[in-house]
Amino acid sequence: MVKRLLQNRLLLAAAFLVLLGLAGAVNKLVQGEHALGTTDLVPWGVLIAGYVFFAAAGTGVGLISSAGHVFGIKVLEPLGTRGLFLALSLLVPGFALIGIELGNPFHMIYIILSPNLSSGIWWMGTLYSAYMVLLAVECYISQKQGHSPRVLSLVAYITKTAAVANLGAIFGLLAVRSYWHGAYFPVYMVMTAIASGAAVLAIVLWFLRSKGKLEQSGEALISAISKIMAFATIAVGILAGAKLALSLNSTIYGAREAAQAYLGGPLIWRFWGLEVVAGIILPLVLLFMGRFRPDWVAAAAVLVLTGMFAMRADFVTAGQIVPLKVVDGVRDLLYHSYSATLTEWAMIGGAFGAAVLLYTISETVFSMDGSSHKQTAVSNKSMPG
Repeated sequence: MVKRLLQNRLLLAAAFLVLLGLAGAVNKLVQGEHALGTTDLVPWGVLIAGYVFFAAAGTGVGLISSAGHVFGIKVLEPLGTRGLFLALSLLVPGFALIGIELGNPFHMIYIILSPNLSSGIWWMGTLYSAYMVLLAVECYISQKQGHSPRVLSLVAYITKTAAVANLGAIFGLLAVRSYWHGAYFPVYMVMTAIASGAAVLAIVLWFLRSKGKLEQSGEALISAISKIMAFATIAVGILAGAKLALSLNSTIYGAREAAQAYLGGPLIWRFWGLEVVAGIILPLVLLFMGRFRPDWVAAAAVLVLTGMFAMRADFVTAGQIVPLKVVDGVRDLLYHSYSATLTEWAMIGGAFGAAVLLYTISETVFSMDGSSHKQTAVSNKSMPG
């Protein structure tokens, strides 16, 4: 009874967040850019960061959960259908955020139907649209057959990897923003996607375990996911540290100044408090001190996601708050300012609520372990003749 009450409260909270998000979306569509904290100097805000967060997390879930079927990693095979629906539940809110940020959601369709092979934005929209279509097809087939054909899963795996790498390349191709420019961010984006995807899977598995819905292989699965999360978190920390070190020693204007914004400028508290301490150090302490026990893993996963969202927000902000040129006579660097509005935060909260609702509905309506297919197969075999 208590567990049901807790679940209902979670769903009520998620529904409330969705309503807030819808109110924020309506306000943005009515008032336009005036409802946001963005300016001509800082045109990308927390909605872009939210899109990157959900798109990368959904892709990370897909990369991990599909690895069992595509590469034959048996410990990950139980994720199967559940991973597909979870990835879709994260991607849909992410696309909603970017659609609202564009001002008109139908602009996404126009972009895809207006090919420009030299545009990173076009590739992003096309690759992620293709991935969502393949994901939906995989979800449908998995309900019919227990799992999707390996060839289809392999094509989807290549597509999702290309999509998240391209997401980083969009920033890397912006030569005018020195901090973003270069080959670093495609690799960084893939690794952060794996870290955030593992964290989402760890939280979902912990909830399922608390309800007694995990099979006997559940403990081994949680252990495997927690180790993937630990490895990816360490890798993200190393990559982020290397990027800051290289930027601080760069002679190109904009790169060094953006790194300084992290270490001693306007991003200092979010960087050290949320990214470093909450997002990397504390999760690793919990994982290794707790010896990958489920409760400790879940707590670490929440911290990883908190730090990951802060990374997305700081990453988007850092590349823009440095002025594009130095003003003569100004000795101290004056960073551009950006502060998200309540409308923006309402939409971010709505995206989180939508992800929870979509996945909960999926768990309720669909078979996540292929049991219906297996039962049908068994009954057919048992029939005479």
